[in-house]
Amino acid sequence: MPTVTCPYCWSRQRPGDLSRRCGDRCGDKGAVFPDKELSDGKCPHGQLPQARRVCPQCGRDLLREYIDSGGRNIAVIGSADSGKSTWVGVLVHQFLHGQVAERFQGMSLDLLGEASRIRYERDFDTPLFRDSRTLRQTASARVIAPEPLMFSLRFPGRARWLRPERVVPVVTVFYDTAGEDVARASVMDQLVSYLSAAEGIVLLLDPVQMPRVREMIGADRISGARTAFTEQLFVLTRLGELLRERSKSPVNKPLTIPLAIALTKLDLLRETFAPESPLRRPSHHLGYYDEDDGLDVHEDVRGWLNQWYEPAFDRSVANTFAVHRYFGLSALGAPPVDGNRLSPSGVHPYRVEDPMLWLLARFGAIRTVRGKR
Repeated sequence: MPTVTCPYCWSRQRPGDLSRRCGDRCGDKGAVFPDKELSDGKCPHGQLPQARRVCPQCGRDLLREYIDSGGRNIAVIGSADSGKSTWVGVLVHQFLHGQVAERFQGMSLDLLGEASRIRYERDFDTPLFRDSRTLRQTASARVIAPEPLMFSLRFPGRARWLRPERVVPVVTVFYDTAGEDVARASVMDQLVSYLSAAEGIVLLLDPVQMPRVREMIGADRISGARTAFTEQLFVLTRLGELLRERSKSPVNKPLTIPLAIALTKLDLLRETFAPESPLRRPSHHLGYYDEDDGLDVHEDVRGWLNQWYEPAFDRSVANTFAVHRYFGLSALGAPPVDGNRLSPSGVHPYRVEDPMLWLLARFGAIRTVRGKR
């Protein structure tokens, strides 16, 4: 039987077990009661209830579009300074106004709920695209519970004989975790709940935190006076540990959740790549997910990780995750001028949408095309 995962507390409920809230005309306005207690469409007090259903676990309202479309929860994880919030903010902008909107004709993105609209405007769009400044660091889950950013992606489906073209909605929920939480046992239970509710995970790797990369690019190109770094192989290992806590898969078998592993800040590494590298060419995803392009990038990033870590990193990925794909991207296109100001040239993302398009293809929302080249 299908279940609904609450985007706020990550509990799973059957649709029939969701709750309702008494309406404005009820003497017990706002009271929560089980949906099954509706009688002739009225609450237990004989009044019309609020239309929106409620999670019985945490009491938060659930949007109908999220419930009916089977919302997809995507977790974003990575160490501090890997650029998780920046990636999410720029990604949504690309789907709204950027190249993704141009390459996927007829696609639309709508932020769902007032909380998501306010949060995106305040925490992402204004600082990045109006004030040209970096985003503030994500607060730890010990202090503030992660608030989801929900949006609906609508893709025109294929028209059938004598039937109009249908629209395929995909409701996506993004969560952003504080980098410090990855290493803390004190928030382990919350992180486990968060990750186990996800249907896809994006792991962002910060190349600056890899010792061999720092030696290669030089300390003068690393913004800020950073002295503490997180071993990226540890982040991967920690992710596997957290997912195993509630996984139904035997410990001797790889996890089945799709994992997109994205190497960020490619603008710092561009001179390292050969002229024919797929990491130097534009994305080929034109209205579909180009599997050939994706595999080219996957193998190139895999090769670099093998140089920087020997085969240890890739072996750990392959033994832990049955479905995974490597990506390379730059959310900003250029490093910040200092700790707070973006480059005067503005935000120029590169391949920032690739991990999301791969997950959408895995979910069946967009086509996967092979053999185009």
